[in-house]
Amino acid sequence: MAESLDRVDIRAKVTGQALYTEDLLLPPGALFCAILRSPYSHARVRSINIEKAKRLPGVLAVLTRDHLGGMSSYTHRSQPFIAMGKVRFQGEPVAGVAAESLAIAGEAVALIEVEYEELPAVFDVREARKPDTPLVHEERGGNLVGEFRIGWGDIEEGFRESDRTFEGSYFFPTVFHYPIENIGVCIASVRGGEIELVAPVQHPFSGKREVAELFGVEPDNVRIRMSYVGGGFGSKEVKPEHIIALCLARQTGRPVTFIPSVEDSFKTGVRHSMVWRAKTGVKSDGTLMALDIELSVDKGAYGGAKGAAVRGASLAWGPYRIPHLRVVAHSYYTNKVPAGAFRAVGRAQTTWGFESHYDMIARELGIDPMEFRLKNFYRRGDQVFEGTGPFDSDMDDLLSRAVRAIGWDGRSKRVGTKKMAPEAGSKVVQGKGMAVSLRHCYSGTSDAWVTVTVDRSGVVKVRHAGVEIGQGIYTMLARVAAETLGIPDSQVQVTHPDTNNPYFAGVGSSRSTVTLGNAAQRACEDLKRELREVAARAKGGKAEDWRFEGGRLLYGEQSFSIGDIVAAEGASLVVMGKGWFATPRYNNPWQGVVPHWNPSAAAAEVEVDAETGKVSLLQYANVADVGKAIHPLACRGQLDGGAIMGLGNTFYEEMVYRDGQLLNGDPFQYRLPLLPDLPEKFFSLMVENGDGPGPMGSKATAQVAVSPIAPAVANAIYEAIGVRITELPITPEKVLRALGKL
Repeated sequence: MAESLDRVDIRAKVTGQALYTEDLLLPPGALFCAILRSPYSHARVRSINIEKAKRLPGVLAVLTRDHLGGMSSYTHRSQPFIAMGKVRFQGEPVAGVAAESLAIAGEAVALIEVEYEELPAVFDVREARKPDTPLVHEERGGNLVGEFRIGWGDIEEGFRESDRTFEGSYFFPTVFHYPIENIGVCIASVRGGEIELVAPVQHPFSGKREVAELFGVEPDNVRIRMSYVGGGFGSKEVKPEHIIALCLARQTGRPVTFIPSVEDSFKTGVRHSMVWRAKTGVKSDGTLMALDIELSVDKGAYGGAKGAAVRGASLAWGPYRIPHLRVVAHSYYTNKVPAGAFRAVGRAQTTWGFESHYDMIARELGIDPMEFRLKNFYRRGDQVFEGTGPFDSDMDDLLSRAVRAIGWDGRSKRVGTKKMAPEAGSKVVQGKGMAVSLRHCYSGTSDAWVTVTVDRSGVVKVRHAGVEIGQGIYTMLARVAAETLGIPDSQVQVTHPDTNNPYFAGVGSSRSTVTLGNAAQRACEDLKRELREVAARAKGGKAEDWRFEGGRLLYGEQSFSIGDIVAAEGASLVVMGKGWFATPRYNNPWQGVVPHWNPSAAAAEVEVDAETGKVSLLQYANVADVGKAIHPLACRGQLDGGAIMGLGNTFYEEMVYRDGQLLNGDPFQYRLPLLPDLPEKFFSLMVENGDGPGPMGSKATAQVAVSPIAPAVANAIYEAIGVRITELPITPEKVLRALGKL
């Protein structure tokens, strides 16, 4: 069997033949939607006058809070899809227009007159906690959204048993997903009681339920489908923009398309800002004894109490054995864009905290940071949490590989309480640092169904609802099908996701390879069984007498292709196999048995200019336990991409608010990593032990590389110049301030 080295979607994408939602041919009579957004971060909406907009030729409908017809304005995230009494973040939708052209719709939006009463606003989770701060939802009496706790042992006893205690606080700012395809794009149609949404949605079945509830129809009357998706990172869900387009389609009886700009995308969702604060008790030899963590999670203007608070709190201590642990996560409202799912949700923020903190503790104790980590790591077989699978990786091996990749033995020159200043006359200093991270593989049962069909052509079609957001789902499914059936990859076709296809819980939480992959593998095994039945009917013998080898069906000395067998039974016959996979639910923070864990390790070398504060990343290595790389090129791409995303968090990315306004919510001012920012030596390494629960022994890969780069770089900076950076992003100003030069 020939194994393709290419991704199955690569040629369509690099040649421009791949069609994304914005590229699709619009249905006849389609209208264009434009959205009026609040210019204020916090204000009462006193009045909305749409008369001028309605009279503009070419305008067919205007939607405001006064045109819902009894429909609830609140989505499942407790966020109104259109402003009601107040706006709570800059960019919140206030009105929508449907018109014959995009230009007319934009002109009509400009004619809508809104009277606002501006209110005080809060933009920092550290301020939102204070009793005298502005209230985002005044009916709640405070900005606290909720609390989540996790832990074990006796934290006070743990501190009594400790020889030393250390405290630290680390801040992670609000950052934007920035997928290449703008967020909110859609084609919305409402025909009688039938609703269709063509839009990139990572969880199409939960989106289907949400739309059905809002519009008061049965879920079977809602269809969500899509073509290719230009990146997601957690951002591609049913958005207020989609609901506004559907409402306008219902009003006009015509399809409505919304084509967002980058500026629109900045107003749809972000990564949670977070403060990781801890008190830690250790023995003199570096053994961790007690860890008391408090997380302050910035929810933005809307959202429930769980989400990042739960995801952040669970594993907020990292891949380390802690006898006595308490984690308390509080989430707060602010007047910022609502925060939601984001690649490595809750883990990028907490890894920044605990890996910086442990590094500081090790050095203060006079212990090499690598030795400290090796002493306290989880070991293979350790129980991480009740109801989950045992720890199934070797942290020592991952970290050793990472440091060796940059030519380092892992030993530090800056340990102990002595503060080493840069050498006299030295302006540029180099240093090396390390970090590790750990996340769960997925949440809940993550049910997945896949069907595979084959007709007389012999081409196997895989039908599923897994959204290809760039991570390589189509390639993974094609490889699993080809491997299971013993056929070339070119003989497999993978469909685009559609809620008319079999159910899948959705793309997120690093679940797709294990769940969809196992379902596809089982579907192909079922197809083989069905084909043996067909062969027995068409060619004779019993089904158990037929063998399936090398993509062919064998009976004695006779050999037939799959297509030959299907054609022999009937020209129009289609043979189907079905497969399902899930893991049991369990009452833990992940709502299910976690069948494997996602650890990673990283090492960085930096150069710091002590005069200017500039930090240059000279080399970087990240290592991940992937179980088995079903498609190595796609796996390595995920690790490379994750590390580069983490590089943005480390040095450049932050949504900046000042005087009540978001200052950099556009492509010209929001800084992303560029090719010249990558280090000359950049390594993504995969450990393949074939011991994962997925097909061929695979594990999840997509999110593990995002988190460790920021603390690895910060720890390398400490190694170089002896100052600890505690707030991201790491800028020259922060370095100079830490050095006492500002």
